[in-house]
Amino acid sequence: MVSPTPSKGKRKQPPPRRTKNSTRIFYLALIVIAVAGVGALTWMSRRPADAQLSPIDSTLPKVQSNGYLMGSPSAPLEVVEFGDFECPSCAQFAALTEPDVRTRLIDKGIIRLRFIDFPLSIHRNTWQASRAAACADEQGKFWQMHDALFQTQDQWNGEATSDPNPFFKKLAAQIGLNQQQFDQCVDTKKTQAKVQAHEQLAVDQHIQATPSFIIGGKIVEGPRPYDEFKSLVDAALARSGSPIATTTGSSTGAKAPASKSSAKP
Repeated sequence: MVSPTPSKGKRKQPPPRRTKNSTRIFYLALIVIAVAGVGALTWMSRRPADAQLSPIDSTLPKVQSNGYLMGSPSAPLEVVEFGDFECPSCAQFAALTEPDVRTRLIDKGIIRLRFIDFPLSIHRNTWQASRAAACADEQGKFWQMHDALFQTQDQWNGEATSDPNPFFKKLAAQIGLNQQQFDQCVDTKKTQAKVQAHEQLAVDQHIQATPSFIIGGKIVEGPRPYDEFKSLVDAALARSGSPIATTTGSSTGAKAPASKSSAKP
């Protein structure tokens, strides 16, 4: 009887050779995949803004709102600030310059300040902050919330949390708002249309940065120290022919020089 040949002695068949055609097809497929990937990335980077996630709710009816006013309506000059609550430069102005602006210009009836929030898309939580500020305004405490938001910006901004509303509700309690009314306003996004109206005002004025100020009809970008801000106000008052321009003087109390009347901000 003949024993079967052991399997280990069997000769293995060589693997099929890859033909030139199959190699060519393989590399063509890789090229197609690469081109498709690049095309998709290009489309993502160039697609119009309305194709991206937008905070604008186009289903809401439009409302009229001109921001928030501080100071006497009869002050000879109105300064308009376009600010973003999550903007670090806006927080810098609020902390370093605005206290002097309030005590030395607004409280003395030299100017009135109008704040218009301009929430920028680069900031994750700024729309929520603007809505919270508008909710505080319903109870007559916009400026208290304005100050609290800027003072605590690093605790609720997009780097600190993805859900700032609980923090805003704590701020509401600290500044003495009716908690239930505020919470309901925030949770229902009740003030969304108002914030959208403010955002549109900034767009209509071609505002490109925050903070930006309109002083005497001219747009001034970026936070300014008090002395420079005061000089811009003095120049605007002088251009308008306001008699108060001759008495405001510099930050040290001296009268502004005559050349100020022709200075450009």
